[in-house]
Amino acid sequence: MAPRWAALLGALVIAGCATVPRGGAGPGAPVDPEQLPQWVAKGRIALTANGEGGAGAFVWQQRSERTELSVRGPFGAGGLSVVTDGENLELDDGSGQPIDGERARIALEQRLGASLPLAQLRYWMLGVPAPSAPAQQATGAVPGFTQAGWVVEYPAYRPAGPWSLPARLTATTANARVRLVIDDWQLPPDAP
Repeated sequence: MAPRWAALLGALVIAGCATVPRGGAGPGAPVDPEQLPQWVAKGRIALTANGEGGAGAFVWQQRSERTELSVRGPFGAGGLSVVTDGENLELDDGSGQPIDGERARIALEQRLGASLPLAQLRYWMLGVPAPSAPAQQATGAVPGFTQAGWVVEYPAYRPAGPWSLPARLTATTANARVRLVIDDWQLPPDAP
């Protein structure tokens, strides 16, 4: 069960600045990540990777460059906790043996079957490509882009403060697909 949850977490981690067209957007504008360095997103995740799948709930806390992510299975079963700043990674699967650094990255990539674009994660969650790598905008009916070998799509947005933020997100690479439903965005009270 731990490998499945590690793959689930790894897929979510892949799930983090150009303007993206807003299909189904509410009344807000696209987010500028520099104006929103702190936020919390809560929701549900489903993953298919290397022929296996899983589902659960997640809480994503972003504090500038620091991402704190926790994933729990149905009814609170299992769980993973990941902390990253885009380069460094710490992983705790609840087994009492947390790992960090390159060992954590390798473990997630082996279980997921794909390279993890840790530096892009926080941007993808906000609905925009990361400024640190080239991205190609989608031309189809569903807004999104391709970046770091992943196709990232946003079938739905919701208003959150003055912006439109993703309500649903799908990230796909050759060996994995992750789907997120973001039920709740919590923005700081002093957000623009």
